[in-house]
Amino acid sequence: MNRTKRPSGRVALLPLGAALLALALTACGGGGGGGDHGIGKGNGKGGNDVGGGDHDRQRPTGLGTVHEDRMPPYDPARPNPRDRTEGTLTVRHGERFTIAMRESASARLNWSLSAPGPDRNVAGPAGTSSYQTAREKELVGSSHALYFTFEAVGTGTTRIVLTNRCGTDRTSGCYSPELARSVTYPVTVR
Repeated sequence: MNRTKRPSGRVALLPLGAALLALALTACGGGGGGGDHGIGKGNGKGGNDVGGGDHDRQRPTGLGTVHEDRMPPYDPARPNPRDRTEGTLTVRHGERFTIAMRESASARLNWSLSAPGPDRNVAGPAGTSSYQTAREKELVGSSHALYFTFEAVGTGTTRIVLTNRCGTDRTSGCYSPELARSVTYPVTVR
């Protein structure tokens, strides 16, 4: 009598477990830490492509030059600073420019422009917009790109400070003292 040996229950579940792991890693962006948050570099013309390997991602039009936020990569030996200052953004008088941030409920990132805002004689706020890919819309707790747009209205220097509500507002349901509080962008308009 020939018997076909049946795999044990544990062996039979291995392909299913591997498929679920691959799906989870894909949904989380591959499991990488920090770095490129899926926002591409602007071309100064308000183009629509945004990098990160997600070819269905586009950004709103009229953003001008897009400067993407680069969160430091996660390093358990050296926690990220809660308040950080990025390098100076240099723009031309009359130019429209945008700072792109990744916002995510699951990562507790909820950005807003800090009061009193930049010197309005140098860089005036021109609006805020956001964009989510079709895939991001399907995933619960996924992130999206949040764009803070400004007009360089006069020569000089100023600072743009963006704050994370989840790292600053103790009354918010997402507050944690370990989260990023602010990102400062010095701006020079020539």
